[in-house]
This record gives sequence, structure tokens and C-alpha cells, in this order.
Amino acid sequence: MKRLQPRFEVSVLCGMSVKIEFVSQRVLSKKGEEDKLNFILNSVKKDKILVLEEPLSGEEEAKLIEKTMGAVSKDFPGIEVCTLGKVANDVRGVVIKILGGRSSGLTVVGPSNLVKQIKRDPHKLQLLAGK
Repeated sequence: MKRLQPRFEVSVLCGMSVKIEFVSQRVLSKKGEEDKLNFILNSVKKDKILVLEEPLSGEEEAKLIEKTMGAVSKDFPGIEVCTLGKVANDVRGVVIKILGGRSSGLTVVGPSNLVKQIKRDPHKLQLLAGK
């Protein structure tokens, strides 16, 4: 029996609609790096703002931006990405990941035509979105 993966969508209606999809760490952890980046980019191309439960590493973020630059067109203007909290790549972080623990933080990725502004400080992230 196939188990459903937790993914949640929220639509905000105020004269306009913005899709926000919350993606659990479990959904992305089963994908290789290339599949993970393709999943994110394909979702954002569908005008979704993704909130990833586990933050992207600096390397993953850089590769996502690089991949996006190759996909920019008049129909797809690019992405906005912001990570709150960082993935620990030290010994402690590796041990926690091996034992099935989670990194603290999250990443928000959205199409630049929807994400108007992102403000981040060490403890919170504010996002202004609209068409």
C-alpha cells in the first residue's frame, strides 16, 4: 500500500490568488539533488510559492539559482529564494542527519513575478506576495 506524502496547499483570496505549498522534509529527502531541484523549479514555474520544511544548503541554493538562470524567459522571470536557518555541515550536523534528526530552519522559494519582497532577520522571515 502506497503511503501519501505530506504536502499542504494554502490559497489566499483577496481579489487575487496566491498558492503556497508547504513541503515536508520527507518528500524531498527521498529525491536526489537533481530531482529535488527540478521538483522545486517545476513547482515555482506553476506560480507556487514553496515553503520547504528543511532548509536548502548554500550549495543547493546556488545550483537552484544557476538552473533557474537557464530557464528564464518572458513567461518565467526567475525565482526569489530565502533560507532561514542553515544546514550544519560540521560533524554534529552530519551525525544528526545520519540518526534521522532534522536541521532547524526552512527555505521559501517563489516566482519573482509573485514575490514582491522578502525581509529576513535571524529569527523570522516576512514575505510580501501578489500579482
